[in-house]
Amino acid sequence: MIQKKYCKDERRLNMIVRFFVTLKGRRTNRYTIYNLEVRSLKKLAALKKLFHNPETEEMVNELPKGRSFLEVMYHNGVIDPAQESIIIACRSLGVEVEAVKVSHRYYGNERQRVFVNKLVHMSFTKEPVLTTLKPRGLRKGMNIFDLTAMSDDQLLKLSSDMKLALSLDQMKRIAETQKQLGLLVVTDVLLETFAAKWSDHCAHTKWKALGLFDILRSATKRIRNTNLVSAFDDNAGGWKFFAGLVAAFKLETHNSPSQQEPYGGQLTKFGGVIRDIFGFGKGALPIGNMEMTVVGEFDPKKFPGIEGRTLSAKTIASETIRAVKDYGNPMGIAMLLARMLSHPNFGGKTFALGGTIGITTKAAAKKGRPRAGDYAVLGGGKTGNDGLHGATVSSGEMTQETDSGDSCHVQIGTPFTEQKFMRASMELRDADCVSAVNDFGAAGIVSAFGEMGELVGRWGGVLINLARVPLKVLGLENWQIALSESQERMAYAIKPEKLKTAMKIFKRYGIEATVVGVFTGNGRFQMIYDKSIKRFTSRMKVSGEVALDVPYSCFDNCPLPKIEVIAPPPKVGKVVFPNITIFNAQDMALKVVSHFDVCDQSLATTQYDSTVQGRTQQGPLYGHNYNVPSHLAAVRPVYGRPYGLTISQSFDPWQFEVDPVGAAANAMLDAIVTQVVAGVKLKDICLADNFYTPNKDPYAYWYLSEQVKLISMLAEMLGTPFITGKDSSSGSATFSDIGLVVNVLASVAITAMGKISDVRKLIPHQWQNDRSVLFSLGQRAKRLDGSILSSALGITGTKLDVIPLETARQYMLRLSKLVSTGIVKSAVPVNRGGIFLRLFEGVEASGLGVYADECENLFHESFGSVLVEIDPCRADVLSDEFGDLNPLYVGRISSHHGKGLSVKSRRFDWSELRGAWSSKFAKEVLAA
Repeated sequence: MIQKKYCKDERRLNMIVRFFVTLKGRRTNRYTIYNLEVRSLKKLAALKKLFHNPETEEMVNELPKGRSFLEVMYHNGVIDPAQESIIIACRSLGVEVEAVKVSHRYYGNERQRVFVNKLVHMSFTKEPVLTTLKPRGLRKGMNIFDLTAMSDDQLLKLSSDMKLALSLDQMKRIAETQKQLGLLVVTDVLLETFAAKWSDHCAHTKWKALGLFDILRSATKRIRNTNLVSAFDDNAGGWKFFAGLVAAFKLETHNSPSQQEPYGGQLTKFGGVIRDIFGFGKGALPIGNMEMTVVGEFDPKKFPGIEGRTLSAKTIASETIRAVKDYGNPMGIAMLLARMLSHPNFGGKTFALGGTIGITTKAAAKKGRPRAGDYAVLGGGKTGNDGLHGATVSSGEMTQETDSGDSCHVQIGTPFTEQKFMRASMELRDADCVSAVNDFGAAGIVSAFGEMGELVGRWGGVLINLARVPLKVLGLENWQIALSESQERMAYAIKPEKLKTAMKIFKRYGIEATVVGVFTGNGRFQMIYDKSIKRFTSRMKVSGEVALDVPYSCFDNCPLPKIEVIAPPPKVGKVVFPNITIFNAQDMALKVVSHFDVCDQSLATTQYDSTVQGRTQQGPLYGHNYNVPSHLAAVRPVYGRPYGLTISQSFDPWQFEVDPVGAAANAMLDAIVTQVVAGVKLKDICLADNFYTPNKDPYAYWYLSEQVKLISMLAEMLGTPFITGKDSSSGSATFSDIGLVVNVLASVAITAMGKISDVRKLIPHQWQNDRSVLFSLGQRAKRLDGSILSSALGITGTKLDVIPLETARQYMLRLSKLVSTGIVKSAVPVNRGGIFLRLFEGVEASGLGVYADECENLFHESFGSVLVEIDPCRADVLSDEFGDLNPLYVGRISSHHGKGLSVKSRRFDWSELRGAWSSKFAKEVLAA
């Protein structure tokens, strides 16, 4: 333990105390250091037991001397996620701590494994001289501008200098608003507010310009599914469940932050969607998470120029695993599905998708509306300088500047604070304290309270006093307080008569809560900074520093971008794939099982808790060795009852590389058929869409438009409505120094949520019986384009096979009818890796062997088709009564020769195949 004094801070002498912890009983090259800023040295000895586990760790008085090292900690602009918990724990032992940083010191080879991101970390190779652990700042006044006196060039320069991402048309519209309101000048807060509310991230300007929202929403409305509770008008979608309950469903991406600081970005992708569940209706309980990440290629070939200019696929992958574990596990929310994919086009800007499902009562599922006179209460973490410009940066392309220099929009999540919200939110809901609740997402207060203010009465209205917002950084300017996206905060409209009750609940769970304003009903969005105000009423006037005071109607007239929709030229050229024969099938099989997208990723997935809460019926993995990825996850939300919620998801970048439109249809059919073949009725399935569009691709908006039209039409045909979604319309990364633009693929992830009255009746993935027979059902692909084998061979392809849409509904209904007969013993969708991979996974999961009679079609990926296990005595039912399902005999399950796989009597080398499958992930992601 080392004590260091430093200069006076806030008129008192503070000290920094460092506790050194390492593994017990052996030489180590890694130390954890707890850095505490304290007022007094009294009682510090009591903290020793706090910072180490005496069974496995020991505390040392000093670190090794004379050896080179690397020490890493969060820099002072970023609050350490562990700070709050450590401060509370220290206080319980009688020690007051003002700030905390946890650093790690590495010696020897350990130094080579460390990822240091200058956006959020500071590093030391010599003994650090720490003067303070607290973010510091000097409060500045607001900047003011006369937009009406500016030329077009000056308006654009102002937008660029302030990082507003506003177009010239938008800047000129704000200038017109200034004139109409009779304002001599406008404040930086006003400009930042317009920039946030008109950002593509918040206002979906590109989608509105293309008319895509209307297409998708209209399709959902026309379906008239009686299970629909809420679609596209709340923080999450709502789906009628059993026993008077409603399921909530939301997925969102954090692509920009995850590309720059993957640990922080992947933390917050979960924090955001979990809070969306808290903010659904008047509050819902999260019961399951899902995640998918698409990184770039591990050995850069397609875009070798980006190496060293952006984070590597390995770094993003390993940091993603750490973040997903560090957020989901402390939250106590089960991980239902998790998968990582790789494609070179995602090397410039990763695809970081997180999702959560929750459950609430029917009464609480209706979106809340604040009343005039309700208090605006900010609950949770303090507001800092992290997450600034998150909405505007995520609305623009990735550049070298945003990737390396603009750290302010990077956030670091704190699951320990959010976990307390999970319980408090339910009490606040059940105590009828809240009129409405909203998540602090992009744009902070502007978004959270600003959106709620629109819903007050007929006109809306909210007044926020920025001086009342608790800060974790000294000297924040008004616009920073208003725009900060510091994590783990929620916005509440608390009923005046319930304020004392609400504050008691917040206090019981250790959540800081502050009345920061009032909902007025005067039709205006108002923000002030006035320390003298102690009480709030709906009729109060603005005072002090008036940062913003405009009618809500001013935000309605956002100029939309002019988007040129250009159809891509037809793909030309002949693509030649090798003929699959019994003589090359094993070589092809080896290429498939060793592909990153389909290899064994259980080294990562088993780090995520999938059974917490005791609701999980089927998690992200299955099989005797719990290492085969599930296509369908299932939970039982109600203890003691068999009611089930089911989740499936489909996304394959290699398909989108070939045909973005056809791949969208395949993804949707795949997600739905996974549910149907398990026993979920078509009418009980709803959908979420998460689009990713490259803004620098000239054909991207044609692809996007066609994708939306197609999946909307297919949703109507199948009766499965989209109830939630998100568009990420800035999927391009520009590396100007080498003249390189890397576009993500124009793509969409489709996630399906279903319900079933008895989850125990779900058809499992795992093979059930020795001597059963296997059949492929549905239309089978005739081409290898877009397949895992195609990717492994380095052949892109030009065309996808897609189930004829006019037959899709009949096919799904007939498949559902087959499942209801009881003759299907197990079932899996035939997607990535084709029939062969389903056979390989079946062997690995069950420990049984399989004899396949099919060879030519083993590697074709027939999205929408399924592989089913049938009792041989009932196989005639399949051929006689369900011939319209196009059954193809694939082979039989047999344990005669033990675990293994044979094709047309040729025994494959199981040890070689399994070794390649099980070693790939560790080699790419975890190896030094």
